[in-house]
Amino acid sequence: MNAARHGSWFCVKSRPRQESVAARNLTTLGGVEVLMPRVRRLRKGHDGPRHVVEPLFPGYLFARYEPDESHGPVRSTRGVLHVVSQGGRAVEVQETVIAELLALGPDATLSLEDPLPDVGQRVRVIRGVFEGSEGEVLRLASPQRRVAVLMTLLGGEQAVDLSLDDVEGLSES
Repeated sequence: MNAARHGSWFCVKSRPRQESVAARNLTTLGGVEVLMPRVRRLRKGHDGPRHVVEPLFPGYLFARYEPDESHGPVRSTRGVLHVVSQGGRAVEVQETVIAELLALGPDATLSLEDPLPDVGQRVRVIRGVFEGSEGEVLRLASPQRRVAVLMTLLGGEQAVDLSLDDVEGLSES
């Protein structure tokens, strides 16, 4: 973010998947402060889990500027599609909304990584040879991201060691 502390906050629509391009180019304009909230999550894919950081509001970011001075340059910045408006007038974003986004931290990043299951919690296996099976968490090995699950197999109970990425918690109903 730039050090600009005057003007109003506006919502800026970026070109598809160009939020970072728009943010980077807007920061080069004098008197424009930029906020691009992001979300960090563990995405489970066919090649295994990976940490990703992506826009919290895909296609949108926020810019603070004096509209009389910078509205034209903001609208014509590379990566920007338009400033969100109603009736031909740019809509101001309330300071309370921006304050809540800034409360996420210095780079306005929300973390949505999956919490670890609790010992005794029921879980379902979502991939692998035991896919679809359910059991109870016996113990966790969080640095290795492993979990021991007590499952009924071949007529008896057996502890099975699995990756945390291969199980999901079941809601208690």
